Amino acid sequence: MKRIIIQVCKYAVSFSLLAYLFYSASRNDSFRDLIDQPKHWGLLVIALLVTMAATMLSMVRWYLLVRALDLPFTLRDAFRLGFLGYMFNFFSFGVVGGDLLKAVTIARQQPERRAEAMATVFIDRAVGLYALFILVTCGFLWINATGFEVGSETVSSAIDRLSQVAIGVTAVGAVAGCVILSPGFTRNPLSRAATRLPVIGGVVERLLGAAEMYRRRIPLLMVAMGMSVLVHCMSAVSIYLLASGLPGPAPSFATHFVIVPIATVAAAVPLPGGLGAFEMALNLLYRNAMGAATVGSKGFVVALAALVIKLLIAAVGMVMYLASRKRIEDLMHETPGELTPESANEPAPILAPAPSRLVDSPAPAAARRVA
Repeated sequence: MKRIIIQVCKYAVSFSLLAYLFYSASRNDSFRDLIDQPKHWGLLVIALLVTMAATMLSMVRWYLLVRALDLPFTLRDAFRLGFLGYMFNFFSFGVVGGDLLKAVTIARQQPERRAEAMATVFIDRAVGLYALFILVTCGFLWINATGFEVGSETVSSAIDRLSQVAIGVTAVGAVAGCVILSPGFTRNPLSRAATRLPVIGGVVERLLGAAEMYRRRIPLLMVAMGMSVLVHCMSAVSIYLLASGLPGPAPSFATHFVIVPIATVAAAVPLPGGLGAFEMALNLLYRNAMGAATVGSKGFVVALAALVIKLLIAAVGMVMYLASRKRIEDLMHETPGELTPESANEPAPILAPAPSRLVDSPAPAAARRVA
């Protein structure tokens, strides 16, 4: 019951933000002009294709991170689970998000290496978020170097505080990554002692084994990080194309590489699909980048167009969900801790009627050991 109340509150906050933005925009004549004036549909379609390509590229990134651990996994499975997870993350059905659904599903197919399999989902998310903070940090450094106008004193102060947080997170993440991927991390006495802890010792040992395998594949991790940066850059390009395809002035192409990552950080708040937070942040940044009188509600309209694109991509996951609704609902009521060896060994096709290409196979002994 508590979880349901939390979900209801999240949706209430999201729709309240959207309702406020709609109300504010409706009082501005520029909003009606933006809706009624002709649009460049070609650019809007290209924006859709760029966003779809960025979404699929993030799924390829997860596939590479899974294969780096020598787990049996196919690119087709990555796309299937990726679109399904995108839909669940966007709508936050039930209490199980898309990431957890992906983690539970892949864990069921890897009964002997469940911890490593689940870790790939959260490592993938961490890599994506860290790449976003790298871009945000670069944007703030560019603002400071060029004297980019961010608007009122209040907004400028908020930007300064956010920049300090972003730079701090980027620095801490770099240090943490270097420590975890250092040769001695999996061999030091503290790590060894953690593997002997009751209950969680075995899980810690397998996670250390995964860290050791990733350490041996640092070039692949760099590729994954580069792919993440590219995904966020493609997102900025998509927003710019939407702004260019809609009537009215918009910030420059280069400016979008500053304001879109910042707005995307706002969308990372724990709301269903980030609804409301991204729209409010982009509208504020547009107005402060060019002046409220110049762009009016253009930022909000662009954010709504981006929301429509997200809905179209989520529709792909919805089709997959409807094709295997019973199977997915069973997974939604399971948590990683509830998976037993018997249930993990059961065949678990993700999307009927097409069988999953995932196969159960014992992991090589060398892959299970911590070097």
